[in-house]
Amino acid sequence: MLTEVTIYCRGGQGGVTAARILATAAMLQGYYSQAMPQFGPERRGARVNAYLRISDRPIRRRSVIKNPDIAAVFDRKIEIDSEASVVILNSPEAVQTPSRTYYVNATEIAERHGLVNAGWAILSAPMSGAIARVLDIEISALKEAMYTELGERAERSFKAAKEAYEVIKWT
Repeated sequence: MLTEVTIYCRGGQGGVTAARILATAAMLQGYYSQAMPQFGPERRGARVNAYLRISDRPIRRRSVIKNPDIAAVFDRKIEIDSEASVVILNSPEAVQTPSRTYYVNATEIAERHGLVNAGWAILSAPMSGAIARVLDIEISALKEAMYTELGERAERSFKAAKEAYEVIKWT
């Protein structure tokens, strides 16, 4: 089983951090995992892609993921060219796509938990929770991964991730 995920986001939203957290959580559950960012000149608001692979066997690939199984979209304004069979959206309402679509209002959850920097909601925590739920990653592994990756900042982030894990819906 190899699952490939592409995260579509903007710089500063936490997509790269989310990929790292999820890779660590999968590893804690006994899987092999890999997280890789792809971005141009670093600046807040620029388009960023992050890639995540999870497998029950060692992962030899190191390339960009062109045809992901899952597309996670942190900002609905980003146009994606993906035929992923599953889409996870940061959205306050259901959106119809040709794929099986999950949605969660990650922006609202992040803001409610005080995960904001310079006026931007930091979505790594709630979107990690939503993606973990779809990937069947246990909440305990996600919690441990968040504390490993974020250290003392993890408490609020985990509360946001747990909320998203519990409230994600699909259409």
